[in-house]
Amino acid sequence: MASALHQELFDPDAYLTDAFSFCEARRSRESRVASWYEWALGKFHQFYSTLNSDSAVRKRLHILEFGGGPVIYPLISAAPYVETIVFSEFVGRNRDVVASWRNRKATPSIANIFRSLIQYAVQSVEGRDEEEVQRREQELLDKIISVVPCDIRQDPPVDASVRTGMYDVLSTHLCLVTACESVEMYAEALQKLSAYVRPGGYILTLEVLEQTFYTVGDARFPCVALTKEIVRKSLIGAGFTEELCFHSLPVEPSEAFDAKEFVMFSARKCH
Repeated sequence: MASALHQELFDPDAYLTDAFSFCEARRSRESRVASWYEWALGKFHQFYSTLNSDSAVRKRLHILEFGGGPVIYPLISAAPYVETIVFSEFVGRNRDVVASWRNRKATPSIANIFRSLIQYAVQSVEGRDEEEVQRREQELLDKIISVVPCDIRQDPPVDASVRTGMYDVLSTHLCLVTACESVEMYAEALQKLSAYVRPGGYILTLEVLEQTFYTVGDARFPCVALTKEIVRKSLIGAGFTEELCFHSLPVEPSEAFDAKEFVMFSARKCH
């Protein structure tokens, strides 16, 4: 099972080393790693800054990050607009990475990777200064109020301390595509997660299309092959029927993964 493989073999150090070569590769316009991280960070900023223009939700958001892995990059642009973030993750080693950073006990290498990503998102994507970089890092440290277990196979799928029906944004990225073993399970997963979103709240999800595997270090993990239409129908089936929109970035398959496209979906849960 995919979940057992992740618990046994997923190496957060290898993931950060491989994936976050972005911190250096961003200087090269030919880098595929840099291009998709730049694209994703830009879309996260666009989503949260647009959402903040609604005076009814401004500065009052509560976010649930589901299956966040050993990273915080999807939350960087959210931090100025939220009151609280609950961070959930399946693999214990990944939770340890984020919890140690939140508790100011991260290793120097991880602290540097996180700071470099915050710096890039704030300065290059948002056009802010170094003072804002420092402020943003502190905001994230303060607003991630807990790091808890999650498991999409369970009911409830998030630690029992996390209440349903209270979150303004459910944020889940590059998670369900590998946690789910079938299209049917993917649709059921979104239905489970919908329970955590208040009526009128949002889902924001970054997925990969037509991917059957990805690698971290020497480990290879299976994925369920998704299409835009599968994701769209699954979101609607989970009650996210309003303001449905998506942005896409084509990619070329490689030895590390065989995805053909990154897609960012957002949608609002019906009232």
